[in-house]
Amino acid sequence: MVSAPFQVSTKQDRGVDIILFSGRMDANSSPEGENAIQSLIRSGRTKIVVNVSGLSYISSSGLRVLLAGLKQVRQAGGDLRLSCLQPQVRDVITMTGFNRIFTIFEKEDEAVGSFSS
Repeated sequence: MVSAPFQVSTKQDRGVDIILFSGRMDANSSPEGENAIQSLIRSGRTKIVVNVSGLSYISSSGLRVLLAGLKQVRQAGGDLRLSCLQPQVRDVITMTGFNRIFTIFEKEDEAVGSFSS
């Protein structure tokens, strides 16, 4: 079975930046995800939702990217929230305890709306 290559896309909704990750986020592809998060933070964007609905796999490298992004955006006075975790990704997030570090939403729209409440 050949899995889909890692892809990153971005969009905005109600002043919140949404990054969509899909495919496999591993040591080879993590830098692309890191660049997406870093470029938003560098441009002063501090309300970020990472939608991982298309992510089929996340390695420790991918987790490191999410954690580093969270720390940096919080230092800038914002937050990074996760949405749409698939079961296999949710399992990794839970096993590593990241579910206690990140604010996680079932739906992207809920994550976006949480910034205005």
